[in-house]
Amino acid sequence: MSGTEFVQHPLIKPNSITKRLYQETIIGTAIKWNTLVVLPTGVGKTVIAILAAAYQLQRFPNSRCVVLAPTKPLVLQHLKTFQDFMTLPMDKMEIITGEVTPHKRLKLWDTLQLAFMTPQVLQNDVLAGRYRLEDVSLLVVDEAHRAIGDYAYVFIAGQYLKQSRFPLLLALTASPGSEIQKIREIVTNLGITNIELRTRDSPDVAPYLPPLEFEWQEVKLPERFKQIGDAIRRAIKTRLVPIKEAGFINTSDIRRVSVRQILQLQRDIQQRIAVETSPPSHLFQLVSHCAALLRLYHSVELLETQGVTALHRYIEGIQKEAQRGKTSKAIRGLAQDPHLLEAQQILRELISDHVEHSKLPVLVNIVKNQLKNNPSSRIMVFTRYRDTAKLLETTLSTSTSSRPIRFIGQASRGDDRGLTQKEQGQILQLFREGTYNVLVATSVGEEGLDIQECDLVLFYEAVPSAVRLIQRRGRTGRTQPGRVIVLVALGTRDQGYYWAAIHREAKMKELLKEMNVMSREIERERKQSTLKEFMKSQASDESSQDKDLITIVVDNRELRSAITKALKELDVKLEVEALEVGDYLLSDRVAVEAKTSDDFAQSIIDRRLFTQLGHLKESFPVPLLLITGSSLYGSSAINPAAIRGALSSAIIDFNVPVVNVRNPKEAAALLFAIARQEQSTRKHTLSIRGKKPVLTMATLQEYIVASLPGVNTTLAKRLLTHFGSIATLVNASPKQLSEVHGIGNTKAQSIREAFDTKYEPEN
Repeated sequence: MSGTEFVQHPLIKPNSITKRLYQETIIGTAIKWNTLVVLPTGVGKTVIAILAAAYQLQRFPNSRCVVLAPTKPLVLQHLKTFQDFMTLPMDKMEIITGEVTPHKRLKLWDTLQLAFMTPQVLQNDVLAGRYRLEDVSLLVVDEAHRAIGDYAYVFIAGQYLKQSRFPLLLALTASPGSEIQKIREIVTNLGITNIELRTRDSPDVAPYLPPLEFEWQEVKLPERFKQIGDAIRRAIKTRLVPIKEAGFINTSDIRRVSVRQILQLQRDIQQRIAVETSPPSHLFQLVSHCAALLRLYHSVELLETQGVTALHRYIEGIQKEAQRGKTSKAIRGLAQDPHLLEAQQILRELISDHVEHSKLPVLVNIVKNQLKNNPSSRIMVFTRYRDTAKLLETTLSTSTSSRPIRFIGQASRGDDRGLTQKEQGQILQLFREGTYNVLVATSVGEEGLDIQECDLVLFYEAVPSAVRLIQRRGRTGRTQPGRVIVLVALGTRDQGYYWAAIHREAKMKELLKEMNVMSREIERERKQSTLKEFMKSQASDESSQDKDLITIVVDNRELRSAITKALKELDVKLEVEALEVGDYLLSDRVAVEAKTSDDFAQSIIDRRLFTQLGHLKESFPVPLLLITGSSLYGSSAINPAAIRGALSSAIIDFNVPVVNVRNPKEAAALLFAIARQEQSTRKHTLSIRGKKPVLTMATLQEYIVASLPGVNTTLAKRLLTHFGSIATLVNASPKQLSEVHGIGNTKAQSIREAFDTKYEPEN
């Protein structure tokens, strides 16, 4: 193209990347500081990552770059894009997945200059000590808004910035959110010191983007919807009144009591039950009311934003749940509630009259007009619920000339089977080719997938999240003019959600500008404290040497736990094994069974706790039960007396000490202290051997099969039941293996590979 300037670099293919001022400006800072890049979808975040990788690989020729993305399809998409633009040999750019054996992953890692991975795979390998990150010169973190809480990005970034000899982190997202706490958390977790924010309206971005129309269309609810809503609100009122009379709230007006308040009420009442030796019975009734209220509030939202079918199915689901054996008092009460039954009767009348929601005919008309004006259009319709997606697909296929297809996630919901990644890919390809021209998607269509650019994006309901608003909107207006329409039901949550998202997006932009100034100040403070940090590291050198001697054996099922990650942060050497007893071994005599407070309560209910304690006591001279959680009693509805009884039994009957710590970091610090004392002070060696409990033949068979890739105890039992013996199982073909429920084609191939691959011991 005449007059077009292209990026010139030895690692970039000639005439492949057009020069854009905003990308050059961003790269200028991104190669100096750990940078969070916030850019609209479709304006080249991946190109910025490619340019950063080219710069770092030329600067450090013997290094490698790692590109992380939350889903395998997005990882594949990044690989393809990098291959399209970079001059590196194909065998130097590859995906490393969990389907590849650890030994082969290690070999592959050593040969690559660009590794494309999901964060879970990299986290597992770093935790298991398969490879270190010291020669990684760039870590790209895509969809960086996920870097909060316990997500794998957080652990990986911490390890990378600690281990790498030349760390540089590039984080990419269309929106990090609108809450200052969340943005701060992302910035802190990823070690960000520079933020580059651009919007569609930024002066250096706007010239590269076509116009985008953004509008909302109001619809009025049918009068009979008000009757249903009033009936449900009466059901809500009957439960708010006793909570108010008990002094937990000061009003029973539904308009002044939010879902968030109900959730907090539930926690407060459960805490009150936990601390009282003999809690009054009415407190249990109030907990039940809170559980029912959450269902009723959700019912109102379904009515207002989704319509008749969605709400009717939801109420039927409550009634079916109430008919099952063991169900909660809240569910049983709802199933018989006269106000909810009144609402259900009106819903049935509306169904027989073919009334759904006022949005539906509006949606049909919008799609008809779009295809009339542009028959080759691609249209994307977003909705929150699968049932609604099915309804919209059916309605559009029968009421318009469109060719719609439902696009949902992988998880199954009852009888509604999810789509596999392969099926998702096939649907997107057919959408690209025009076999389908309307994609009716749930939240799975918002991020992480390569979806054909659309001429029109429709929101069937408003969303309160700035992140989701930006992601959905980003499916149009990239290379050609686009249009976004949000359907809003008047006088409902739709209106509140719509304006909440708009305000939060504006707030996000202001916060990011403020955060950028703050992050630069943090960087200056870091540089000023360099000497102090150096002196501190020198002073603690001796203790660091002690740390290097400490090894803890962790059960492979605990590899992703927050405690294991915290141990890695302490520079503990972790050895991953399939332990028969315990979760952590600290020496040849000390073994630890670790539980969260919720898991502890559940293990009392299913009596798993006492079996585990028995095996722990039989196998090791010094057993320990470690419970993590700020409250043993407030995290579960289990009777506090049962918890106290279990604790008493552990200490007195099993002679197993019990320690409760507040969080995983405290748990890791305690395990490290015990292991150091055992291994350094008392000179006890570390051994995974202990007195093993006697196993039945069936248990032994299940244990052997459960060690296969992707197989847990439940699947092991299914496999053994299906094939009858391990010998028959070993001789089964992938097709025969995949006949067992829960064993898909990928898992079957992995199992077959484990049987057939020649053993190569790791040195």
